[in-house]
Amino acid sequence: MRYSLTSRIQGALIGGLLGQSLATTKDEEAFYCYCAVQGIYSLLESRGEFDLEQYNKFQQQDCNLDIPDDLMLLNLISATLPIALFFHENHFKLRENLLVIIKDYNHPLLRDAVLSVCYLISQSLNDKINPNTLISEINYFIGKTTTVLPEKLQQVNNLIAKNTGYFELQNCLDKENNISNIIAAAFYCFITTKEDFRLTCLRAIKNQRNSAVCGAIAGVISGAYNSIAGIPITWHLGLDEAKLAQWGLTSFSQVVKLADALVTLWSGAYHVLPQPIAQEVEPDLLSPLEAIAAPYIIRLR
Repeated sequence: MRYSLTSRIQGALIGGLLGQSLATTKDEEAFYCYCAVQGIYSLLESRGEFDLEQYNKFQQQDCNLDIPDDLMLLNLISATLPIALFFHENHFKLRENLLVIIKDYNHPLLRDAVLSVCYLISQSLNDKINPNTLISEINYFIGKTTTVLPEKLQQVNNLIAKNTGYFELQNCLDKENNISNIIAAAFYCFITTKEDFRLTCLRAIKNQRNSAVCGAIAGVISGAYNSIAGIPITWHLGLDEAKLAQWGLTSFSQVVKLADALVTLWSGAYHVLPQPIAQEVEPDLLSPLEAIAAPYIIRLR
């Protein structure tokens, strides 16, 4: 792989935050959720086992069922991001846990959107993005559905094959600010500029219908694909405490340590001790003596 898993997870976390913050001015009321960071802490505390009861506690605190569909989508992407990061190499477990989270929403289009985005995140982490087969892979992962999202993604893919420009793409999409259009625009921005995080985000926030949500989704996927190394250093160093606090973080270094802890747990180590969200993560989350395998030996988890 071109980038380490740790750097890709760091890129996904920072990419999502940057993608949304680029489209939000200080005078606008932003919708942020803490579910992504809280979900990672939940996985660390439970040794990698998804705890639905604990998830529901912080999800209820951060979720308002009366919010518009586009903001609900952003909330669910944030909530399911830890699952996409941790179970990225096992699509069966990934889909199973995602369906558990979204089963109570009774919104087929939200379900398909979450599954599509999380699949793109997982394939980005695996460095297995193949534009020629990606649509069929996403449709298979979604499974049987009655929504228009698979057709919408296929329409976008056909336009990409014709080298259709971004603004021409928006004219081809429906005029309504719905979930399928947001996913389609984010998909287009990522696929057409996969190697360029900066250009992907800048084009995504030009979405005429919902720049913040589209930017956040494109930022997460592109960040996972290009890793933290692909994000302009002036962008992530420019994140102030106020923006980080909206995700329940205190500093940029906390993102790095949180990603390290998640990868440590994913790789088969144990006794990862997360600290409260409001505090810094301790540098030494895992002692070298606490690995389950001998040094330089690769074993199944």
